[in-house]
Amino acid sequence: MGCTVTDLSPLIARVWPRLVALVAGIAAMLEGAGASDRAMRLRAMRLLRPAEALARRIITLLADRLEADLPPLRDGGGQKRPEPVRRRHSAGFVLFEPVATCAASISRPGRGRRFHAGPRIVDVLGLIAVSPTQRDTPAKPRLEGRIAALQKAVEAPERHALRLARRRARALSSDGPRPRLTPLRPGWPPGIRGRETPGWLTAVLDDLTVQIRCRPPPSF
Repeated sequence: MGCTVTDLSPLIARVWPRLVALVAGIAAMLEGAGASDRAMRLRAMRLLRPAEALARRIITLLADRLEADLPPLRDGGGQKRPEPVRRRHSAGFVLFEPVATCAASISRPGRGRRFHAGPRIVDVLGLIAVSPTQRDTPAKPRLEGRIAALQKAVEAPERHALRLARRRARALSSDGPRPRLTPLRPGWPPGIRGRETPGWLTAVLDDLTVQIRCRPPPSF
């Protein structure tokens, strides 16, 4: 693994230290805020979302560089390999951005809603009645966990890039249904239009998002 974040481009080499400092500032901001300081926690969340988005895009570009250095996958002699056991890591960095769906905004018995901060599309059937207090209440333990996970991700971005590169290699070499290959969601990056988002972060998010989406599609 010879490539690092600072080798990707001069722009990323300049921006990466600012991202690391921003993540440290968000963590310090939350440590100084009390459990009932809702305004400070919401400000931390508004800064956290675009910081996570920038980290994902830099990791995606780093994974592109690492794919060329991956060893060829073995086919196992024609035998079907067992499906890997999927484990949910509650404190891990979420590499793939959530995508809003119709099912995510409709409450169904026995299924938890994907977005807990209220529906992202208008419920024309009137099936959901979300109170303002339920919509605006942040999940306190989840916020601390996301900040800690982002701190670990910026400390070792190559590990996440290698994980993404291996996921792509397995997907492209398989004949089965291909999983999602890009961490980016459709539309604008999370938090790019937020009031708290610094101007430099908005500009870099816009530039890297266009750069990633203009890449040629992977060869199947």
